[in-house]
Amino acid sequence: MSEKYDRHLRLKTVTNFRDIGGYKTQQGRTVAWRKVFRSGEFSRLNPDDYRRLTEELKLATILDLRSDSEVKRAGTGLPDDTNIKYHNLSFMTDDDDRTTKVEARIYKPFTNMGDFYLQIVTNKGFGEKIVQALEMVAEPQNHPLAFNCAIGKDRTGILAAMLLSSLGVAEQDIVEDYSLSDPYMTVLKQELESRGDIPDDVKKMPDFFWRAVPETMTFLLSALRQEYGSIADYLKNMGADGSLEQRLEKVLVV
Repeated sequence: MSEKYDRHLRLKTVTNFRDIGGYKTQQGRTVAWRKVFRSGEFSRLNPDDYRRLTEELKLATILDLRSDSEVKRAGTGLPDDTNIKYHNLSFMTDDDDRTTKVEARIYKPFTNMGDFYLQIVTNKGFGEKIVQALEMVAEPQNHPLAFNCAIGKDRTGILAAMLLSSLGVAEQDIVEDYSLSDPYMTVLKQELESRGDIPDDVKKMPDFFWRAVPETMTFLLSALRQEYGSIADYLKNMGADGSLEQRLEKVLVV
């Protein structure tokens, strides 16, 4: 019988930190626990949480999906003498005017996150970054690995969905994993407001930005299947080679 762990790891200074292990695959196997984690940013990481990451979880690698400017603004949160390997793979760039980009080109045309997700994942550059990230996850020397964005919902949620799909996890479980971010969002927004840490452009984001409802991920996966045939075919269209799925299964499915 496989060992079971708590999915949610309640770190004090890292929001939405959780394990993606434990899900059953459609072949009757299980995604390994304590190999891959998903979370929000580590910029406020304190010594106690750092000790949990290094001593309890033995974290080897952090894959940061934030843009260069997000990293510069908030930092990585890691001490200078850390043994954790840090990689920044920006899924989205914001080197133009951030406010103009968010208001005029991203959120205003959409009424829900599903439409927004579909636009960004069908962008070739974004899709290629997903494949690059999966290649890093497929390397056993990078484990245990945590991937993160700012709040652990959107870029992180999309990558988690692509990874779990590649491992053969059922869509219902992929949607459920995405939806586990929803309870964190209200708390996070309240914390940011109390600290005064919300940039002006983020304050103007619509209410649906602060939700992680099942319909969002259901819509995205369905739309990708309709357009590409399957998630595997989508990833191949974005540059994945034929061995990626097998390599991910080899290191993450037990």
